[in-house]
Amino acid sequence: MADFSFDVVSQFDRQELKNAIDQTTREVQTRYDLKDTASEISLEKETITFNTASEMTLNTLKDILESKIIRRGLSLKILDYQKAEEASGGRMRQVIKLKEGLTDDLAKQISKQ
Repeated sequence: MADFSFDVVSQFDRQELKNAIDQTTREVQTRYDLKDTASEISLEKETITFNTASEMTLNTLKDILESKIIRRGLSLKILDYQKAEEASGGRMRQVIKLKEGLTDDLAKQISKQ
C-alpha cells in the first residue's frame, strides 16, 4: 500500500516585510498629502498596526504598503486585515495580522481532501 505525503510551507521573508514597512514610512513622511496626518506604522512580531487621522488616509496607507510589499516580492495573502476602529483623539487604527503557517482547522481540511 502506497503512502502519500506532502509538505505545505507558508512562510515569508520578514526582512523584506520590514524593508517594505520602512519604505512605506519614508513615503508617508515625504508625501505632501500625508505630512500633517501624523500617521504611524508599527511592526510587531505577528501584526502591523496603522494609526492615522482618518479613514481616507488609512486606505492610502494600505495602498502604499501593498505596493511596497509587491515590489519586495511578497504575496498580499500574508496580510489579514482586521476591522478598522476608532482610536483616541478621533483617529483611526487598524491591525493587520500576519499569516505564517497553517491553522489547525485549515491543515485538517487540506488533509481530508
